[in-house]
Amino acid sequence: MDEELGVYVNFPDKCHYAVRFEVKAPTRDVQEALLNTLHMLNGRRVIGDLIIFIGSNVNAILEFGVANGLIFDYLSEDTFKILLEAVGKRDLRILDFFCVVRYYVLRGKSRRALRFDYYLLRFLFHDGEIEARVFHERGMQRISAEDLLSLIMDNVFKQLVH
Repeated sequence: MDEELGVYVNFPDKCHYAVRFEVKAPTRDVQEALLNTLHMLNGRRVIGDLIIFIGSNVNAILEFGVANGLIFDYLSEDTFKILLEAVGKRDLRILDFFCVVRYYVLRGKSRRALRFDYYLLRFLFHDGEIEARVFHERGMQRISAEDLLSLIMDNVFKQLVH
């Protein structure tokens, strides 16, 4: 198993948004909920409250990749299974992801691509706590780093409750 899986060695020292969450669930459960959330959101259209920020005639689609040293692997079904296996076998204290938010303006039945947003996400796991850091790599930031992280963590916490 690759020791660099989940860690991006060039993650920036400074970030655009950081927050800590207290959690009562075991770290392994939190990591599984995070992976399930990102897998569920991967390739999906953003709906709900975030649509206010981007407009009703714009579709936003999220895509995630997981760090593997100097690269990111698309969070495909195979990569997702490998990550779940890694979480089950060893203690991962860092999980880094790349997120692309793709925007398309809708005009009738056609759509035109707008500038995408590119984010780096780092999740640090401590006993009873998660620290999340977001770095906005480039793009117009139609969805803020804070709102993106809120979408992710709201889904993580919903999974932990069920």
